[in-house]
Amino acid sequence: MEFFNEATLWLAFTYAVGSAVGWYMAKKSQTVELAENIIDSLIRDGYLKTRGSGRNLEVLKPEEWVDDQNTR
Repeated sequence: MEFFNEATLWLAFTYAVGSAVGWYMAKKSQTVELAENIIDSLIRDGYLKTRGSGRNLEVLKPEEWVDDQNTR
């Protein structure tokens, strides 16, 4: 029996494609999480001012920065 037959090659191909797709999805998820953490840190440290909260969070431009109760 030959090891490198059509079924073995097909399994190797699908394994490689599945691994590549999994790697891409994990990398994309890590990038989004890193960006969120950086922006949250900038807000917490006062380098970015925001208005609203949750999904309605809006980053303000520097000329919009005012010291009122609606900004953080």
